[in-house]
Amino acid sequence: MSSRIDSPTNPRIAAAARAAREGEALVLEGARTIVDALEAGLVPDVLFAAPDLLPVEAEATDRARQAGTAIVEVSPRALSRLSDLGSTRALVALAPVPSSTLAALDLARLVLLLDGLQDPANVGAILRAAEAFGAGGVILTPGTASPFGPKAFRASAGSALRVPVVRNVLSTDAVRWARRTGATIAGADSHDGQDPDILRSLAPLVLAIGSEGHGLSAPVFDALDLRVRIPLAPRVESLNAAVATGILLYALSPKTSAENR
Repeated sequence: MSSRIDSPTNPRIAAAARAAREGEALVLEGARTIVDALEAGLVPDVLFAAPDLLPVEAEATDRARQAGTAIVEVSPRALSRLSDLGSTRALVALAPVPSSTLAALDLARLVLLLDGLQDPANVGAILRAAEAFGAGGVILTPGTASPFGPKAFRASAGSALRVPVVRNVLSTDAVRWARRTGATIAGADSHDGQDPDILRSLAPLVLAIGSEGHGLSAPVFDALDLRVRIPLAPRVESLNAAVATGILLYALSPKTSAENR
């Protein structure tokens, strides 16, 4: 390894912790996550490694080094400053925050529009469901939790690396993009709307999911071509946003649609 850092107050550790805290870098914790990032084409800028590594951790470190990542050996105390986990992993890497564009989204498949979802665990779980059921990408309006923050990223189980994500798109711009591409805009509604089956024949399709407390913003709600809902037992008012999105994605996935025809 190229250098060794023992103190958690070392300026390089402090700078890395600040970059992670302020969202300027994506924190990758553990061998599996680092390998997932490399396989997705995301090369970490730096990898901080504990002195004694398990074979799988040493292999991940070697792969990162070969890809061009700077490797820095650090003490467990220094490493713990870079992670908010109760038990720090032996490897913590910092990588550029992934970014995509509206033009890169696959309109041959359903695209999700997350409109102001503030719970990072929900956002991460939705990214995981998006990959599982073949969504073509995810658009995030301002105010939506970043899928690359530690809590959301862990909840995505690495899916945030593989699903195209376009962040900080104004709701009005998202609507204009959908109209320009000829996409139908459908919104999930807890209380009113049609059966999700109506969406199966529609393409391109943008499915909008509103915030946990306030629902869809006015520009998106006013632009909806139709609303869909999941039938619930009378005493259940609504579902968690991630649960509802997962159910809708499953119901609309190509495999499910084929089986139900």
